[in-house]
Amino acid sequence: MHPLISLTHATVTRNGRRLLGPLSCAIVRDRHLAVTGVNGSGKTTFLRLLRGEILPDAGGERVYDFGQGPQHSVVGLRQRIGMVSADMQEFYYLHARRVTGRNVILAGFFDTPMLYEETTPEQEAAADEVIHRLGVGDLADRELGTLSTGQVRRLLVVRGLAPGPDVLLLDECLDGLDKGSRGEVLELLELAGERTTLVCAAHRAGDLPDCIQEAVVLEGGRMAARGPRVEAEGLLRETAPDMVACDVPVAAPPAEFEFLLRMENVSVVVDGTRILDTVNWQVLPGEHWIVLGDNGAGKSTLLKLITSEMAPYADDELGVGVIHRLGGLTMDEARSLIGVVSPDLQATYGRELGWEVTAEETVMSGYRGSVGMLDEPTSEERLGAARWLKAVGLDGLGPRRLRHMSYGQQRRVFLARAMAPGPKLLLLDEPFSGLDAGSRTVMRDMVEGLARAGTPIILVTHHGGDRISSVNRVMALDSGRQLFCGKREKYEADFLPHEG
Repeated sequence: MHPLISLTHATVTRNGRRLLGPLSCAIVRDRHLAVTGVNGSGKTTFLRLLRGEILPDAGGERVYDFGQGPQHSVVGLRQRIGMVSADMQEFYYLHARRVTGRNVILAGFFDTPMLYEETTPEQEAAADEVIHRLGVGDLADRELGTLSTGQVRRLLVVRGLAPGPDVLLLDECLDGLDKGSRGEVLELLELAGERTTLVCAAHRAGDLPDCIQEAVVLEGGRMAARGPRVEAEGLLRETAPDMVACDVPVAAPPAEFEFLLRMENVSVVVDGTRILDTVNWQVLPGEHWIVLGDNGAGKSTLLKLITSEMAPYADDELGVGVIHRLGGLTMDEARSLIGVVSPDLQATYGRELGWEVTAEETVMSGYRGSVGMLDEPTSEERLGAARWLKAVGLDGLGPRRLRHMSYGQQRRVFLARAMAPGPKLLLLDEPFSGLDAGSRTVMRDMVEGLARAGTPIILVTHHGGDRISSVNRVMALDSGRQLFCGKREKYEADFLPHEG
């Protein structure tokens, strides 16, 4: 059978740096493929090359053949190659929360994020068929802002399938999903595999649908191996990383705060939906918290309340509640004393600065609480940035731009950014999301080291396995309500399976 997409000695070079290749491989109909490798190995670049978003360098060849004969250009073929990624979801979250699920699906026929054109009766019928076949009718008429992360991801899979593509590219499409949502999306991908050829880039072995039986392993932009699925699973298995975390500096002496955080009867209602419901929570010195919950439980909203990105709001007689930070400091006083690490903040640097800012500038911006540096840094800020880049294993990489760093290296830069000003409280929102196995291990070791060195931590995650040993308090959220709030030992005894 002829290949749908074939690459021959294909390379991709940007700014004099080779990102990919040379690669020679073929995507063959109904032979679903996993694409694996550590952060920075070239997985996303590989998918973008397949889809035609970027061109191969001169001397390499890319050929498409979907049954009408071979052609080198992707013009007229984009709808034949669908795409689903966690990054797509970020666009909708930021810019299109009021758009309906059905319009997101219909926009897939035009390869645009929003529906800008009139649809044909044939397109409407095709959308109805795939909505019905894949069981998302309950989501199609709802606005994205009212849906959980997992529900939106299911809609994006349906969007990718609606035009009937020959190939569906999946770039970490399960990243950021809780266990239940992952199961739902995996089930949807199994159905997708009956309709199209899947090419799935993933960091975790559990993110590969069962229908995928072949794997490509990328290393430094080159194909290190191609073979059975077990090749991918072996690489994705949690193993010791090639590098170990460096010793983290001892935290500054803790300030004499009676409490670090106090929430009293805090509720949040958005567009008539109750996101958080009467939360009562106190974080004291010496405590390290993990906040658990499925997608849509209210975890990220909780952090946005702490950082004042969102204000409490409710529409009932209980009122909105109150939030006190760091012994009662005003938010202006507390802001520089609260460090934050999150995939969203990391993505902001790409969205607003195009990743052109250096690692050193990124760390120094933590002193200002800004995205990038707005004026000249002080000598103290330069010394602090160098100290913390060394602490996270990036000594000597201060002048390197974020664009030229792997995703895992970037995450460590943002940990350095949060720690350089000497925070009295560190907020970690899904800090291990999007990282390969080795990078997750390094990052967990670093977070553990910070906790042991005296930095109070609030770690938000939907992966229970992300608990570090220093965590001694647990809050579990379910649909905005506190399912549990207290000591780790009590949570594990009451909620986790145990023998005996």
